[in-house]
Amino acid sequence: MFKSKIVEILSHVEVFAGLTRDDLKVISKECQRVRFSEGEILIEMGTPSAAFYILIKGQVKVILPKRIEGGRERRVSEITLNILNQGDCFGEYSLIEKKPGSASVIGSQPGEALKLEKRSYEELMTNDRIGKTVYRNLLRILIRRLRKKEEELDLVLIAG
Repeated sequence: MFKSKIVEILSHVEVFAGLTRDDLKVISKECQRVRFSEGEILIEMGTPSAAFYILIKGQVKVILPKRIEGGRERRVSEITLNILNQGDCFGEYSLIEKKPGSASVIGSQPGEALKLEKRSYEELMTNDRIGKTVYRNLLRILIRRLRKKEEELDLVLIAG
């Protein structure tokens, strides 16, 4: 994928809103395009995330798996926490917290993502303008996701 095409894609992604075209060019140089298939694990719960992803095609689901590989913990069933689509990002929890993934991310249909390796992500965040803008946007995204989950939980509690 040509870098100018990546810049165009990044310009429509919420996490990069407010960045200049020059900022997006800097980010695009660090992006790798990855393809995934339905059922492919992109991030596995309990393992450190090595990257930040921007979904450009397809769909992924964020889940708590029925069974954690190598562990004794089991759930009655897999729990879907979120469905992510084009323009959504994932992998940020582990990179920000520097802890293993709190959920698994699995392709729910074939697709493509732009991947920023951990080292590149961390280096980009040291750029004052890029770092402040991306973290502010991530905060908005995460708050919106949290509010959505609060509403869903409230509906469950009211119905119960």
